[in-house]
Amino acid sequence: MAETFYTKEQLALREKYRALVKEHVMPRVKEIDEKDRIPKDLIEKLTKAPFFLPALSVPKKFGGHEIGKVDVCIIAEEIGYGCPALIPFLEIAQLYTYVIKLGGTDEQQKRFLGRIASGEVGCYALTDETPGSDPAGMKSTATKTDKGFLLNGRKRLISYADFSDIFALFANEDPASGGKGVSAFIVDKNTKGLTLDKHDLLFGLKGHRAYDLKLENLFVPIEDRIGQKGDGLKLALRVLSNTRISLSFGHIGLARAALEVAVKFAKERVIAGTPIYKHQGIAFPVAEIASEIDAARLMALRAAVLSERNVDHRKETSMAKILCGRVMLRAVEQANLILGGYGGDTEWPIERYLRDAFAWIAAQGTPEIHRVIVAREIFGK
Repeated sequence: MAETFYTKEQLALREKYRALVKEHVMPRVKEIDEKDRIPKDLIEKLTKAPFFLPALSVPKKFGGHEIGKVDVCIIAEEIGYGCPALIPFLEIAQLYTYVIKLGGTDEQQKRFLGRIASGEVGCYALTDETPGSDPAGMKSTATKTDKGFLLNGRKRLISYADFSDIFALFANEDPASGGKGVSAFIVDKNTKGLTLDKHDLLFGLKGHRAYDLKLENLFVPIEDRIGQKGDGLKLALRVLSNTRISLSFGHIGLARAALEVAVKFAKERVIAGTPIYKHQGIAFPVAEIASEIDAARLMALRAAVLSERNVDHRKETSMAKILCGRVMLRAVEQANLILGGYGGDTEWPIERYLRDAFAWIAAQGTPEIHRVIVAREIFGK
């Protein structure tokens, strides 16, 4: 399918990152899953050479390697195929970077994006004690002082907060006004009042380390607020509308990996002298999953192209997220069924794929939230 719609340069990019994932990531996947930690030398490769993941969305004028949205999505699929736990290296880099690109002044872009281009890791802290599906109701507050703001509250499930260098934090300057008071701020990791409070243990996506953050009279200078008072919620949703596309491609990567394992097993597994793929009960579900993977990729590709053209794509992005997530779950479930008793054997990757898929499905909005978004776009608010 990709050969039809990708340029020669994009196909070359895909092969480059496919080879990088095969060489540097896949031999370490079992270790990452068992230890729930990404080796430091691999982190160095992901954030700097040869992957340069944080810099892929940073404009070249700030020292980045900025590439198109479709290109980022191509890379996301290959990483999702190899190790979904590493996708946040690409996603949080985009989340943080888009906050600055879409909402920051020229001075702020120069000051903050250059650090990401050099290999520092940015972090995105939106989710609050309130449900992640209701950011307008966040309880974290930002109280105005003479020279800036004092932030107080908690943030939940913040990816890779333990080794992030700089944080994009959201807090409410006017809680009485609901989401209209939410603003965005940039904070350095060593700032007094910002602490890692709890490591959230997940049953899947091992290696993807999520933390709760505690904000206690965390001082932020006025020049480190991004945009104006109350710009934060609109900015956060614009950011997510972009990053959800590449996340959808990550889902496709994991679905593709599960399908390949199922196909390989079905060819090699012989019962009563017949490879099991010759039975329609095995072959037909595989055919359906393969068709759905290609369809989901095309839907996500449409959203990526619209993003590159600066056309509103909220509906198309949420449609893609719904379908790609559904296909991911179906693919890992069907692969598990095809492997039979081996599906739960840790010598095979399918049990990990199952854990990863179900731990990942709600990232950047549950399927139900994306159905709400699509319905609103169809019927009007």
